[in-house]
Amino acid sequence: MNDHDVFLPASEMSKDETRIAAEYMLLPLIKRAFVHDRKALAASGAKFKHLYLEVLDDMTEQVRADLIKNKQELFDRHMQMIRHDWFCYEVYARGRLFELVYQKSVAMDWIYERVRGYLRP
Repeated sequence: MNDHDVFLPASEMSKDETRIAAEYMLLPLIKRAFVHDRKALAASGAKFKHLYLEVLDDMTEQVRADLIKNKQELFDRHMQMIRHDWFCYEVYARGRLFELVYQKSVAMDWIYERVRGYLRP
């Protein structure tokens, strides 16, 4: 960030821009958790391991599809995101610079609800 850059509050972003930015920020965390869980489950001795792995693979594919859709929306709206931390990004949208910071508890609530949606088709 240059000394000339001034962040506008994230509240100035439109609802769609906020949604797109949140998905860009948090969907990769869901994918990473699913990949980690798949490795742990594959190494376990669960009785119905192949069924659990199938469900996990299906959810991972849904996340991948959502990531592709999200990146396309980001491109279509000419938005750019620069990561500073797990939950802190600079968002360039409409020629303006925003700082989007999620508290970990808020991010975990969002992730929890999204994973619940993947589990319930």
